[in-house]
Amino acid sequence: MKKKRLQTVSGKAPLWLTVVMWLIVLLFVSPFYILFIYAFKPREATMLSNPLSLPDSLYLDNFAEAVEKSKFFLAFKNSLICTAGGVVILVIVCSMAAYIIVRRQKSWFYAMWQYIFLAAVMLPFQTVMFPIYRNLVTFKMLNTLPAYILVSAGFQLGFDIFLYCGFIKTVPLELEEAAFIDGCGRMRTFWTIVFPLLKPVTMTVVVLSALAIWNDYQIALVVISKPAVATLPLAQQSFIGQQISYLNLAAAACLLSVIPIFVMYLFLQKYIVKGVVAGAVKG
Repeated sequence: MKKKRLQTVSGKAPLWLTVVMWLIVLLFVSPFYILFIYAFKPREATMLSNPLSLPDSLYLDNFAEAVEKSKFFLAFKNSLICTAGGVVILVIVCSMAAYIIVRRQKSWFYAMWQYIFLAAVMLPFQTVMFPIYRNLVTFKMLNTLPAYILVSAGFQLGFDIFLYCGFIKTVPLELEEAAFIDGCGRMRTFWTIVFPLLKPVTMTVVVLSALAIWNDYQIALVVISKPAVATLPLAQQSFIGQQISYLNLAAAACLLSVIPIFVMYLFLQKYIVKGVVAGAVKG
């Protein structure tokens, strides 16, 4: 008992817990290690020799070949347009919807919508995949970037509204009442008073939504089939076939596609914890 109490006071974790934590770290780091070594190895080294060994030299031709064969820059542009469009839609729609739901939550109608959006988070894409495809064919929107933006943003809608609702509850209502006294309408009050206070959760929504749309493969596979509008995950699929696979080229293309979203996450990661914790604890 005394020994355990000393460990708690000193702040040192037990040895077994430290080992478990390091094993978990290695488990999460191992995919990045495999991605890195495959991207810098020629195809013969990845398939014939030890696939997990470090490369003897940095084979940079993989990147040039991957960019050329996958039409990387075209796919990068499509992914950038879809991600930026989806994030803008989600920030505007989700913030306004969450604001009305929270401020009028005493009404059963608005309270019901909060639970509907929350239930939508648990809805798997497979359940609505066929109806979405049929509707896109009917409206002649299949294989278009606007269709992919709307569908991908729609599946992120419920979770982002949930985040905004938790954070808006922490915004003092007295600020809005003072704005109403000064003659501000509901819309002006929201954009000039409330929305600037939502910066932490807005940055959280931006990062999480951008990660989801940028890395999405499942929705893109259903909505997009033409190479001219393919996103990065679909472009990387061209290296994996039934008869032959170019793992080195796929790893190189994947490593290039990870860099932009990793840089964005690196600069905005502090807002994720701040936004989620503030909405969860205070709300």
